[in-house]
Amino acid sequence: MHAYWATLGIIVLGLGLVDVFLTALNYDASGFIAIRLCALQWRCLRGITGRLPRRWRPVALRQVTGLNIMLAMTIWLGSVIAGYGLIYYSQMYETNFQYDGRDLGAGLFAAMYFSAAQLATVGTSQISPETGALRALSILETLTGVGLITLILTFLFGVYQVVRDLRALSSNFVTAAGGVGDPVASLAPYFSQVELSCLDNHLRSISESFWSYADGLRQHHLAYYFQSGRDQFSLPYVLQMLGQWLAALRWGLPADHPVSTQPLLTQMSFQFEQIADYLQGQIGWTNPAAPRAVSFESFSAAYRTGDATSDRWLGRFLRLNRDMARLARLELAVDPREAHRRYQQWLPFAYRAEQLTTAVSRDLDYQPIVHDGDDNRTIVRIAPKIERNPTNQLPDCASEPAG
Repeated sequence: MHAYWATLGIIVLGLGLVDVFLTALNYDASGFIAIRLCALQWRCLRGITGRLPRRWRPVALRQVTGLNIMLAMTIWLGSVIAGYGLIYYSQMYETNFQYDGRDLGAGLFAAMYFSAAQLATVGTSQISPETGALRALSILETLTGVGLITLILTFLFGVYQVVRDLRALSSNFVTAAGGVGDPVASLAPYFSQVELSCLDNHLRSISESFWSYADGLRQHHLAYYFQSGRDQFSLPYVLQMLGQWLAALRWGLPADHPVSTQPLLTQMSFQFEQIADYLQGQIGWTNPAAPRAVSFESFSAAYRTGDATSDRWLGRFLRLNRDMARLARLELAVDPREAHRRYQQWLPFAYRAEQLTTAVSRDLDYQPIVHDGDDNRTIVRIAPKIERNPTNQLPDCASEPAG
């Protein structure tokens, strides 16, 4: 029986230490206990708050990150205390321990009490190991406690670093004119002058922030559940704005425009696809194939006449094309073939970006979800659209990083 408790203690201790190591130090959130239990905690919290009024749900959901961290710490500390405690319990016979406390003797409680005291590095004079092996084991637990606290702090700082990266990324889409509701409208200040160097610097800043956030999210997936309670400081908001910015800048302007030919846009699109693949693997939503592009004849007829079209995606591209031409002070291309090629490239990216934003919004219970009245698709609208004004104040380029 003593061997049974010792073996069980070694297993519990090993699982706890391996899990904290894989979670705090390994890439791609490799932990297999705390991360899964935190995800379960999030689903339970989301289910419970689903019964609350809409105005109070964000207040409750904002606690999710703190609760997840507390749960992870409890699992790791508890597994180490329990593991060592079971080993001590297996040796509580004959004269292996000396007890000097009221109503304190050999038993599971005494073993756990001694284990907790050793892990906290304070020890206790009420229980004393009397063999060399047990004294060495108690010293090993004290050293384990120091290392465990270091790993927990590393994990804690890592999670909040990802949250800070999300805040930095979100701030890139807020302009002085308040154009945060319509992604295309929020681009207006960067086209108010002929010189586009300010836009170049801003895109570089977004790319660096997005890369840092995406890389951190892979290592500390608990940061995915973070809730700020503010629409403009959230992952769905970032995905909505970034996806539509990329679509507008890459395919909303003629292919030979200086903005469309920026290599940085291709790199950012690749980064966006990478995080889409990662989040799809984590959430597990079904990603249906993108709608088929309309034929050139149908596109050309709608493009030349400007008439309304029953195809939602074609209508969106044509509006995007007109809006970006207005921002860049360009005349619409006479030849629709070039526009049709851009439409064919834009469609799969724009469709997946919307699917990603919708899936993450639903998973995080993001409040600004509404239903598009045209076809009952659920899409995210961050705020009411503002009037497009290409004369909006240009952001201070000096505040943008130079690379």
